[in-house]
Amino acid sequence: MSNTRRVFITGAGGAGTIEIIRSLRAKGRYEIVVADASPYSAGLALADRGYVIPFGSSPAFRGRMRELLQLEQPAFVIPLVDEELPIVHALVAEEFRGKMTVVAPCLEFCTSMLDKWAMYQRLSEHRLSVARTWLASEAQGKCEFPAIIKPREGRGSRGFAYIDSAAELTAYLSEASLPPDRYIVQERLMGAEYTTSAVVTLSGETLAVVPKEVLSKKGITQLGATREVPSIDRLCRDIQERLKANGPFNVQLVLDKNSTPWVFEVNPRYSTTVALTLAAGIDEVDCVLREADGLANEPLKFQPDLLMIRYQTQLYVPEAEWAKKFGTTEASH
Repeated sequence: MSNTRRVFITGAGGAGTIEIIRSLRAKGRYEIVVADASPYSAGLALADRGYVIPFGSSPAFRGRMRELLQLEQPAFVIPLVDEELPIVHALVAEEFRGKMTVVAPCLEFCTSMLDKWAMYQRLSEHRLSVARTWLASEAQGKCEFPAIIKPREGRGSRGFAYIDSAAELTAYLSEASLPPDRYIVQERLMGAEYTTSAVVTLSGETLAVVPKEVLSKKGITQLGATREVPSIDRLCRDIQERLKANGPFNVQLVLDKNSTPWVFEVNPRYSTTVALTLAAGIDEVDCVLREADGLANEPLKFQPDLLMIRYQTQLYVPEAEWAKKFGTTEASH
């Protein structure tokens, strides 16, 4: 594999990550190393090598990542778990500068988008269409119902709830595990939900925008379809132009009856719907890596109205063999 580029990807158990592994391996120019906090992540077995690591929220995460990056010396590091993004950015900048590249938006964009209150402030400041949002500690008497409430930090649907009155807001906060200022209240948007891939290179060029309508969701998108939506395309390009993400990101929004997109969340990383982007004809990971390597990309175009139906499959291995490879933090070979 002397002519290949080594890529280190975290979040190996994610539905999108597995498709990234498959697509990059099929290119023939990458050696794929992955890591995940679960010793039973299928992605561990699909890559060239796999490691079990601590959760990104663990104090042990940074030290273990340092060891693995020192051991593997990848050309690219792709963190796919929110909590890991600032840590990996800082680690590479402090200890591996010039030796490897983090494939994610810049640190400033990551930190501001991972805090949903800071995200709202940044988008509002730049006159980008975003759902009206209030700090939960200041929302009483200001916010409008119906609304939603969720933690300022976190992913999936953890802590998410619908609230229809001031009394319900008070009740939610009285039972919450965090102080009120660690939650946001957001207007309940009406319309079609979209999760959108903004394919942005590390040098800041927007190669493509792929809107995907969310037709069914349970934690992650279970049923979705690519759509051509000019207003979403413009919004995502404006986010890059004004906020300078300079790396691939995902925008979650609602398209109202006037075809105006309203952002409710920005993920500063590839999302699980990367699988649909890949199937629609745009390899949003490979094209960013190619650009970082100074290689040209063909003009990108995706197939609209392509439906993704997500389902589960199985992987079968002898238990003793799996335990030997991934029961500890040793690498697979």
